[in-house]
Amino acid sequence: MTGKPLLILLAIFLLLVVAAVPVWLAIRVMRHPEKDRSMRGVMAEQRGDEYEKGMQKFFMVSYLSTIPCFVMAAVLEDVFGMEKFLSLLIPAIALGLVLNITKWHFTGEFSKAGLVTFAIGLALTVVLLIVN
Repeated sequence: MTGKPLLILLAIFLLLVVAAVPVWLAIRVMRHPEKDRSMRGVMAEQRGDEYEKGMQKFFMVSYLSTIPCFVMAAVLEDVFGMEKFLSLLIPAIALGLVLNITKWHFTGEFSKAGLVTFAIGLALTVVLLIVN
């Protein structure tokens, strides 16, 4: 009986850590873009201020969108009883679609490889859901 409250506290602590790291990265990319490795690469391309601002917003969304994906994976596994692979595959596919749409929205670039990867992952998910 004494182990269950400790386990719950540990789970809450890990959830806070998992949420704190992407929030910290998102704040850092908006305040100090020169410190972010991905943003340094974008700045080196010298494609203009508008593109850099769009990529800053894209990186912020990409960092912050990992939080609901981790939560969704845990909910799919614990509440709905899915196996681990499927409970991680579904949020990964959702994350890929979100990132593809946000990059298209903020920069005007559309990744065909991202769309193909999303389609393959969606097909794999449907097949695995039907088989299981």
